[in-house]
Amino acid sequence: MYNRLFRTRGLKFGRTILCVAMTLLLNGCDTEKQWQLHEITGHLPDLRFSLVSDNKQPVTDQTYQGYLVMLFFGFTSCKTECPATLFRLTKIVQRLENKTHRILILFVTLDPGRDTLQVLHRYVTAFDTEHTVGLTGNESGIEDLAKRYRAAFRPRESDSDEISHSTAVYVFDPQGHARFLITPEDAVETVTNDLRGILDSSQ
Repeated sequence: MYNRLFRTRGLKFGRTILCVAMTLLLNGCDTEKQWQLHEITGHLPDLRFSLVSDNKQPVTDQTYQGYLVMLFFGFTSCKTECPATLFRLTKIVQRLENKTHRILILFVTLDPGRDTLQVLHRYVTAFDTEHTVGLTGNESGIEDLAKRYRAAFRPRESDSDEISHSTAVYVFDPQGHARFLITPEDAVETVTNDLRGILDSSQ
């Protein structure tokens, strides 16, 4: 009977130790860095493109290697979403202070027929002259890029000046890997903190 009781108590003790160990393990996981933005790592491909910048230079993803990139699809005659998003992104860049030299906003026009290089340059520099680059190319190339990142848009109808498009911003780390989606619902402080974390981990 003594042996049976000892074995029972030993079994209960073992279970208690196992539960404590699991609790500590789970608590330890909770202390790790948790990103607040929607993560797209492994769900979307690395940054890849071949376009022309608003400074009339052919550029590729390799041109911006080493920068944290925020990629946004829009067009210069957009009345609300595009200017609001670009204003917000420049505000986020400013909040990163001494890290701003490692960040770029890439604005890809969905309206290459109307958004000439001159128009594109004037538009993006109105928001930021240092960290924002306008990108254009032929229609098929831009459509392929949008499809690559599942950026939904509907081309302009003949009787409309509007192009329906998503407002998501794609974040790529300095190695060109897709990391986050920024949506209008994400607070500026939330975005700033996660971008700072990416930059700190990429030093």
